[in-house]
Amino acid sequence: MGWEIERRFLVEGRREHWESLKGGHHLRQGYLTNTKEPSVRVRLGEPGGALLTTKRGKGIRRTEFESGISKEVAGDLMEAAGARIVEKIRWNLGPWTLDRFLGSLEGLVLLEIELTSEDQNLPPIPDALNVLREVTEDNMFTSGALASLPEAARRELVLAAYKGRLE
Repeated sequence: MGWEIERRFLVEGRREHWESLKGGHHLRQGYLTNTKEPSVRVRLGEPGGALLTTKRGKGIRRTEFESGISKEVAGDLMEAAGARIVEKIRWNLGPWTLDRFLGSLEGLVLLEIELTSEDQNLPPIPDALNVLREVTEDNMFTSGALASLPEAARRELVLAAYKGRLE
């Protein structure tokens, strides 16, 4: 088991930016537990295959354990997740990871960076992205919390997060 030190930011980008991005991965994440610890997630769509992950803690530093699993096992676990699923397109932009959510979370865009220490300086934000605010300490913007919301509440969250700024 290791530590994940990560900061997350709510961002917006111009439509032409999305059209210019290449090499994104379509990820599908199902949550078996997400309202209590540990959070247990299955993810399909990683270049290396399917992953099973557990996380414990809140904020910038959390414990994390990740293990590769077969696509068959991942499919069964995804079924067990039921409606607690989020989908997104993920791009690696240098040290940053950009997630553009799909479905009922369409319009939500989070920029993340994994750090080696909590006080590490951040590299420059990728061009064409506008940071609206940091959401590292706002647990509503974890994928597990987003997956636990009913469909209508997901859309309301996106609208509230951007306060009419969506295209």
